[in-house]
Amino acid sequence: MSIVDPAHVRQVEAIANGTVIDHIPADMTLKVANLLAQGDDQVFIGINLRSSRVGRKGVVKISGREIVGRDASALALIAPSATICIIRNYQVISKQQVEVPPWFDDIARCANPNCVTNHERWPTRFGVVVANPLTVRCTYCERSFDAGELSLLA
Repeated sequence: MSIVDPAHVRQVEAIANGTVIDHIPADMTLKVANLLAQGDDQVFIGINLRSSRVGRKGVVKISGREIVGRDASALALIAPSATICIIRNYQVISKQQVEVPPWFDDIARCANPNCVTNHERWPTRFGVVVANPLTVRCTYCERSFDAGELSLLA
């Protein structure tokens, strides 16, 4: 009888082509999946998986689509510690830490109910004040917020 080392057991199915978002804080995994899943995307979700880096983590795999641009910026707002892996033919083509941009343009709603962006048709804009933990500042009302206080725009 052979003993299987749990550290070497694949916990989430491999994908042929697409994107893997790894090292998501476990409590943000479903939010990431809801943000990135579109139309008929095949999405695999793993929550509370073992991680030597953060203890428990989440993983989201999206088959057939590579996450870039606005989606990557929105991901940085809700899971700045995550990594993005691009997969082609079952091989990791690139793996990089989510890049926190200096500005988040029209990605999230301002948490200040009195902000002009909540009453007029103005695109929101937040500048990064602190990268870790992520704190942003609204350009219009000049209030600062933890990234978790903001809700993403549809």
